[in-house]
Amino acid sequence: MAQAPTIRQVISPEVPEPPPGLFTNCLVVGDTIHISGQHAGTPQGPVGGNSVLQQTREALKRVLSLINAAGGTADDVVKLTVYLCGMGGRAEVSAARREVFTEPLPCSTLIGVNELVAPDLLVEIDAIAVIGAGGRQSATPGQDNKK
Repeated sequence: MAQAPTIRQVISPEVPEPPPGLFTNCLVVGDTIHISGQHAGTPQGPVGGNSVLQQTREALKRVLSLINAAGGTADDVVKLTVYLCGMGGRAEVSAARREVFTEPLPCSTLIGVNELVAPDLLVEIDAIAVIGAGGRQSATPGQDNKK
């Protein structure tokens, strides 16, 4: 019988940890990295002020910092969920994602919300990555392009 994978917590000095007892930013189970929602918040206000583009860049920076600390890379990201206050910022979110990810882009869900944990936050992003998945391949219609 195969041994069940263990759950391992990962932290990054570049990402603020939540207060004890609330949640964990990053857990690794086997080769799968699970990242809790990351945003641009700081005690002084959000990185990037009221810019959706800048806040998205900061949230992605934190997501990738945790993935890197867990042993993965941006190429290992398979799923993003983006929570956005005001759907008018969709283009900025897409632009920031294109700065980080290559084709084929990760699967993604964009959800419009009324508010996040602080009123000045505009974007929050969670992610799933698979360590070592890397090497992206685009599919040809009707094929799944298995390696």
